[in-house]
Amino acid sequence: MTLNERIRMFSPRLVFAALCVFAFAVQPVSAFGQADQDFPPLPFKPFSEGSDNEPTKQPSRPQDPPKRPIRNDRESTTDREIRLDPVDELNDRLPAAEQESTFGPERNRTDDRDGTVPRNPNSIAVGEFNPSMPKDEGFDWTVQPVSIADLEVGRVWPFQHGKPNLTDQESAAYAELIQAAIDRRSLAPSSLPTEVSMSGAWESAFYRYAEVRRQAWLNKSILIQPKPAGKADPFAEGAATSLGQGFAFEELASYSLQLDMQSNPSHFVARPVALYGMFTPSGVVEMEAVKVFEGEQRLFRMQRGLLKNLQGTETLALVDAISYVDPEDQTHPSTAWPVEKRVQLPVLVKGWFVKLWGQRPLIFAEVVRMLTPRPYDQYIREHVRSRRRVSEDEAWLYYETLRQLQVTSGDVQSGVAAAEQQARMQILVTDLRETAAKEKASLDQQLRKGLIPKTDDEQKEGYDTRMTRLDRQLGARLARQAKYEKDPTSFPLFVDVFRNPDHWQGRLMTLRGHVRQVINHPGDSTLFQGQPLHELWLYTQDSQHIPTVVVTPTLPQDFPVGSDLVESVTVTGCLFKMYAYRSQDEGRLAPLVLAGHIDWNPAPSHVLDLAKEGLIPAESPLIARAKAADPLRVSETAVLFLGFVALLLAMTVWGRVQRDRRHRRRVLHVVDERPDFRQTSQDMFSGPFADTQIEPR
Repeated sequence: MTLNERIRMFSPRLVFAALCVFAFAVQPVSAFGQADQDFPPLPFKPFSEGSDNEPTKQPSRPQDPPKRPIRNDRESTTDREIRLDPVDELNDRLPAAEQESTFGPERNRTDDRDGTVPRNPNSIAVGEFNPSMPKDEGFDWTVQPVSIADLEVGRVWPFQHGKPNLTDQESAAYAELIQAAIDRRSLAPSSLPTEVSMSGAWESAFYRYAEVRRQAWLNKSILIQPKPAGKADPFAEGAATSLGQGFAFEELASYSLQLDMQSNPSHFVARPVALYGMFTPSGVVEMEAVKVFEGEQRLFRMQRGLLKNLQGTETLALVDAISYVDPEDQTHPSTAWPVEKRVQLPVLVKGWFVKLWGQRPLIFAEVVRMLTPRPYDQYIREHVRSRRRVSEDEAWLYYETLRQLQVTSGDVQSGVAAAEQQARMQILVTDLRETAAKEKASLDQQLRKGLIPKTDDEQKEGYDTRMTRLDRQLGARLARQAKYEKDPTSFPLFVDVFRNPDHWQGRLMTLRGHVRQVINHPGDSTLFQGQPLHELWLYTQDSQHIPTVVVTPTLPQDFPVGSDLVESVTVTGCLFKMYAYRSQDEGRLAPLVLAGHIDWNPAPSHVLDLAKEGLIPAESPLIARAKAADPLRVSETAVLFLGFVALLLAMTVWGRVQRDRRHRRRVLHVVDERPDFRQTSQDMFSGPFADTQIEPR
């Protein structure tokens, strides 16, 4: 069979396999593409000035522990094996059904379309309720409490929706709503079971009502008027109050909290909501309560401003906020708003719906949280417990940290992580010197007390020998630290994280290595809108057989999720906790790192190998760049052709060599043949040779 016939025979199979792999690879990319569109990275680097110098329910259980990678095939650079600390407080053996879940908070397993509202221990709903239940049966779920953050549900508030400004009656009601919100937090613990965390229940409560509304919309229990076609911003000045007047509506493909608040404002009054966006403070407003009890606050001062989406293209709401917090001072809210600069601040707003102000929802927030590239490490250390799975009480912080790292600048995060590592190395140098000083002082004290001799004797090492060894050890360790200062990538960061997790918890770090497994799963439907998450098992040069579990909402373009080995992966993320899980009937610990971005810089040869296996789409720009960067790499067809040509040349040379050998053997046979003089006679010769007395010379 000729080469062309072989190629024609295998080409249809190769094309079919490539199409199958391409279809599989494209599916997850399109799935998380929508998440990137809803929460894109900010087009600038907020709070980037000085950042580089700062020191700084349902990922959860392992998915099929026996199949998890437990060995690292890369050579370790550490001198000693990392010792696993005991896994204290490890939960009992997981049921078989729960062993298929992933790292992260426990997920609600209720189907989004079954029309039920999941029971939650953080909810104070009056009995079970279903948003699909018709109102004519005597049960109106829209006036039922859903979470501990609901304020006086069922009360008729005098707000006139669609009209800007506030009447005197509305101002008084607004002040009462503010007072109720402040009081609600102090009274909320009495509504919760003793085993439920107050912080987890309160922080997650701001997402609950939106999830209930989404369930109701899926069951067609509520009507949402879509945004009119041709209107880029329904909140633009001069927009009609009634959106249904004179417009052709677009079909609503998915639930929108923004449009729901606009279409059904009376349902949202005094309900908690959570919004991400860019906040621009504009000025101070004051609300004075008419009726107050003794000791209650009468006058409320708030900063008013517009909240736009993260792209800054659409207005989301009008926000009144009393104070804000940022990662620099997480425990003391500030009221020093940068009004003069008129800057846009990326924030997370957790507040209560007041009224529809024109076409803008008016939201009151006691405290808003600024989103910077540096995570809220104090929050994480305070509310997250290591050496166990991610609990439901920690889920709110798990997802909010993921979102914060996703929308802020990855470059600034890398700078903060580098500063954190630099500060850590300085701490280690200081610790080395302090430890050496203590040991020297101890030797001096032993010498004075006569416990050790000055010089060596037959029974003990002397003072001089011990001091010399101590100086050599200190010098070697300081030289090693100096090497890390010159080349920060050589610092065994994983070893330090594993041995000192309390220091690194909540802090940013940069890890480099290769990925051995990628698992895709949806995030929590309430806290993360069900958007896809990706779990990567990352092995670094110094991690030996212990993986770092990285969870991220975004992956690089054409990342080969189905590959058994992905090289040259760099992750800058936040250590959320040391995660405890069971694998092969034993307890294990793994760092759980949350990252907003993943960097992948593969070598051209690695890209071409992945493309050969069908793990990267054939039209990927990575392949084109890899071929341009590696011109010596040839295709399979070229390899077959060159091999065939080489075979022909080898056969030709071999044939000539064999022919020459045969000719040489014939020549040698003639030359070496001995003459037979018995057949010679005198009559065959003439001349002198006929005379027997004459000898030829």
